[in-house]
Amino acid sequence: MAIRMSGLSSGLDTEAIVGALMSAQSLKKTKLTQAKTKLEWTQTKWKELNTKLYKLYSEQVSKLQLQSSYMTKKATSSDETKAKITASAKAVNGSYTMEVKNIATAQYLTGSKINATSGNTKMSELDPALVNKEVEVKAGDKTTKFTITEDTTINDFTSELKKAGLNANFDTTQKRLFISSKDSGLSNAFSITTSGISDTEITARKNLRDAVGYDSMSTANKNIVDEAMKKLETSGVDTAEYQEALDAITGAALNTRTKKTEAAASTYVKAKLYSDNYASYEEKAKESLKSTYFTDDGEVKDELKTKYAEEFNIYTQEEKEKLGVENMTEEEYVNWRANKVYDEAVAKQADSDTTSFVNNQISSDEETKLAVKEAAYAGKTEDEIRALDSRALTKYYGSGNDADPLNISAIEGTSTFSADSIKNDISSVVSDYASVADRTYALSDSALTGIGLADIKVDDDGNVTVNGKTDGTLPEDMGLVKASDSEILLNGAKMTSSSSTVSVNGLNIELTGLTKAGESITFTVSSDTDAVYNTIKNFFTEYNALMKEMNELYNADTAKGYEPLTSEQKKEMSDDDIKLWEDKIKASLLRGDSSLGSVRSAMRNTMMSQVTYEGKTYSLASFGICTSTDYTEGGLYHIYGDSEDSVYADKDDKLKKALAEDPDAVVSVLSDIFSKLRTTMSEKMAGSKVSSSQTFYSDIKMKDDIKDYEKQIKEWETKLADMEDAYYSKFTAMETALAKLQSQQSSLSGLFGN
Repeated sequence: MAIRMSGLSSGLDTEAIVGALMSAQSLKKTKLTQAKTKLEWTQTKWKELNTKLYKLYSEQVSKLQLQSSYMTKKATSSDETKAKITASAKAVNGSYTMEVKNIATAQYLTGSKINATSGNTKMSELDPALVNKEVEVKAGDKTTKFTITEDTTINDFTSELKKAGLNANFDTTQKRLFISSKDSGLSNAFSITTSGISDTEITARKNLRDAVGYDSMSTANKNIVDEAMKKLETSGVDTAEYQEALDAITGAALNTRTKKTEAAASTYVKAKLYSDNYASYEEKAKESLKSTYFTDDGEVKDELKTKYAEEFNIYTQEEKEKLGVENMTEEEYVNWRANKVYDEAVAKQADSDTTSFVNNQISSDEETKLAVKEAAYAGKTEDEIRALDSRALTKYYGSGNDADPLNISAIEGTSTFSADSIKNDISSVVSDYASVADRTYALSDSALTGIGLADIKVDDDGNVTVNGKTDGTLPEDMGLVKASDSEILLNGAKMTSSSSTVSVNGLNIELTGLTKAGESITFTVSSDTDAVYNTIKNFFTEYNALMKEMNELYNADTAKGYEPLTSEQKKEMSDDDIKLWEDKIKASLLRGDSSLGSVRSAMRNTMMSQVTYEGKTYSLASFGICTSTDYTEGGLYHIYGDSEDSVYADKDDKLKKALAEDPDAVVSVLSDIFSKLRTTMSEKMAGSKVSSSQTFYSDIKMKDDIKDYEKQIKEWETKLADMEDAYYSKFTAMETALAKLQSQQSSLSGLFGN
């Protein structure tokens, strides 16, 4: 802001004069700002009211227009310790008898104690005979098979059971396997059986997996191959299913080889970048670190001389020999030590900086990305890779063995293989696998004995066979809880459920205990008039609260003469006074509002509508739901006999009586009235040019008007700034003229004085 030196010649307080002139001119802008503020307050008021109106519409009116909302039933039981019963609208009124014969259980299998220290124990260590055995798990409608290998651990075993749809865990304290079905009921019972895998199957499986690089595949590709191999077990050769399996295996193998090649190409390019750029970063590191260890003359810094000299003198002769410094003088050691530490620091920084450069190039440089693609496509020989700098080779390929510390092999270019070539290479082993005749063989006993389990087979009726014996006798120290369904006799008819809850004809029966022989539970289902009454009452409570608020807003006291306060006015008032002033204005904003008046009147008129049912005319008043004789309430409703309404509590409760004696009439009339109210409210919040849908006021017009005010205020701010500058220009011109006149007068005075 410019600093104005005014009134020097005239002696006038120019700032005050211009301020007074601008104050008068700013009145228009002030009025626009106040009008905008009031409109924004009005907008906020309407938003709050709109939210309440829409909530009443969506949560109450839309619900009560449906006759199903009044069909509330209740069930009263003679013994809730055996069953908790709830009734839906579909339940048939009447009396029922029930016997609880069984409550559904899940199947539980507890293994006997085994000699395993943890879940990482290999199963082959517990029983070598487990190797190359196939486990088949049937859980519900799902059948899963998996093979126990030499490396399969107990954790692997439980993981496979979980994949099959069971709960499984090995308890290291009890040293037992705990297995159970995830859900209760006979339909969720499970079977676990074992068989041996034939040598032909083992060989064919190994050959196929080796041919496609199974061990180096991702989990996703392994799953693809596993699923395809399952198909091949039954597909035969040269069938459509066989071809699908061959294509799937080919795709997984192609993806694996491509990913492997791309990863190898990326490693090669990284190593080459490292090889090409290390020397440059090494020189930079030398320059940046030199001053840390040496003076400008190349001498070791004094503080390091002292440190390394003390270090040298502390060493024993044996320690010096171990370091190879036994023949050095103190000075020679200091120089050797400083250079050694310096070289190590340089190497560390050079490696870090070069690696950062390499990683950045690989991730963001397009030329480098292209180089990776080219290397992947063309491939690289082992000699090309070994030609790189030794540091780069150690960094990126240094995971070999004692014979060759570098793990380097040629990169097979993607140009050398394709889906067709891979399919051609693996077709014979795939065909051999599909042609295996006898994949498994029956075992004389369960293969799972070594891990404390047995072959458990459950048929559709829940009968259990253990290790082929139909008597269900378990090996010693094992435990089995059979799966079972819930079973009740309802009015003499047998009902079952896989869970502890039985649902039948609108009844939801949660079983909590068994009835004794000859014992039964009785319960009755009836219409829940209290619940319906409370639903209706809750609506009118919310309706009245909203109507009361609308009445108060529409009939609010005028705030004539009150306008939003300016910043200057607020400075002269306390916070409490400001709040009182603004609250007075805000309370009056919707006084006589046409949109509010229209919504209010429409809702009140609809609520007073009449409905014809079975030849008779009804209204809310027919059921003791009336407005007060006190017109000042503005259409609020009261329910005769409502104990919470002090004025009408002593009147006859027509609503409860009607719900008990003629519920159909109440439901028909009220749902009709609420349907009309929903239509009325829908029409009032329909979208238009000035309002959005689901909005009871002209929200679009308000937003446009606020923007228009903002535009006018901005224009006035520009106009006032120009006006202020013009005033100051005129006063400046006057001051200049007066200064000249005073100068001339001084000259004349000087002449006459002389």
